[in-house]
Amino acid sequence: MRYVSAIILIALLLIPVSVFGDATKDKEAILNELGAYADKDPSVLSGAVSALGDAYMRENKVDEAIALYEKALNMFSFDENLLNRIGNLYNQKAQYDKAVGIYKKLTEIRPDNAWYFQMLSNSYSMSGQKDKADDIWDKLIKDKPDNSDVMAQAANFYSNADEIEKAISLGEKSVKLAPDNTGYLQNLATFYARAEKFDKAEEALNKIRKAAKDQWLKEWADREIVNIYQRQDRLDEMKENLEAEAEAKRGDITFLKKLGEVYTRKGENEGALRVYETAVKISPDDRDVNTRLVAIYETMGKTDKAIEQTKKTIQIAPNEPYLLENLANLYNKAGNKEDSRKTWQSLISKVTNDPALYSRHAEALYGWNNLSEAIAYLDKAQAMDSGNLAYTLRKATMLMDAGKIEEAKVALGKVSIEAKEEWMKDEAKRRLDDIVEKIIVPAPVREEIKQQAMPEPVVVKMKSGQKEEEAEKPAEPEKKKKRSWFGR
Repeated sequence: MRYVSAIILIALLLIPVSVFGDATKDKEAILNELGAYADKDPSVLSGAVSALGDAYMRENKVDEAIALYEKALNMFSFDENLLNRIGNLYNQKAQYDKAVGIYKKLTEIRPDNAWYFQMLSNSYSMSGQKDKADDIWDKLIKDKPDNSDVMAQAANFYSNADEIEKAISLGEKSVKLAPDNTGYLQNLATFYARAEKFDKAEEALNKIRKAAKDQWLKEWADREIVNIYQRQDRLDEMKENLEAEAEAKRGDITFLKKLGEVYTRKGENEGALRVYETAVKISPDDRDVNTRLVAIYETMGKTDKAIEQTKKTIQIAPNEPYLLENLANLYNKAGNKEDSRKTWQSLISKVTNDPALYSRHAEALYGWNNLSEAIAYLDKAQAMDSGNLAYTLRKATMLMDAGKIEEAKVALGKVSIEAKEEWMKDEAKRRLDDIVEKIIVPAPVREEIKQQAMPEPVVVKMKSGQKEEEAEKPAEPEKKKKRSWFGR
């Protein structure tokens, strides 16, 4: 009931009056009814506040969202969702003292949630109160020695504080308390690797490989094992072992993937290519193998083969738009502008709500000297992501390069006034100043001033038959007498 009421409230606030004939009276009546209900139970408005806060964040209006949540928390001060939201925003704005107050309250509401203690300790640390952050974990470790989540979160805290031995000890406890939790084992493997305890790290990663149900986790563990061997300069040893395993277990691409990764790390592209081409024959629908094969084709400059393999990969995963983007870029790299353009258009027609994608398309158009279309797509990206004026700043650069100075000035003026980031405002102002300087003092005049500022060449006059060293040289300017330390 509360959620539905909140949605109705937001809808009523957003629906134009002209939609219904008698909408104004109905709207007022329902709002009055909701207001009367909210007087009895203020939490009915919580959903509406969250929806409005999300709207502010989509427009990058962080301060407005904070002000909204602060007002809402005066009515329902123990709403966990709203406390989480404002705590994150306080941290985002570096208001760590306020974040401390929020997470203290959350730990009181949910003393069983170790993550809230993690956020509280991080806020203490960021506000310069590391002693208080340490105290939180000292107390929790003593009070809850059998809580695996507490041990794991404490391990993360001490890892972030560069107390790696303490992090390892606590990480080992968390794994002992919950041996089936691969997340705890992942953290522990990472701690071991940081401490250069490579044998223990490899042992933990092999346990993850065996226990993991998800293929991506197994592949993550394999890459981490390769990292460990690379850090020890043992890739040759690993390559030899993997080649023997791959030969003994033909048809199992697990070893081939790992072997291909080792060849790539060693810069032996021919070996990597041979391995991945073998792997893709064994398992033609394996997404990871296809992606790696495309990458090695690109690295070796075999663009035509990369294009063909990308087309095959798209057939395997037709709903992954970034594959189309990669295909468009490959066509462009091969000098096939027409197919690149068609592929981009196909991609843009499928993905209509990604400003970053529109921005990348604008760069492709700009590379083809199509300024007007590039600007149009940057404008679309800016409309989608109104709080991020990086698109307008890039537009200004394109316009300046094209000599459209007045249009560039308008774009830079917008950024210098509306940008949230100070560095972006400063950059826009710097470019505006540069434009003004170039307009007021045109290039030919600047060159003339520069020439006038240069000292005239010294002319040595020589008498007839006189040697160069006997010529009259202009008198040197009188040197100032060097003063001693005591001014004499």
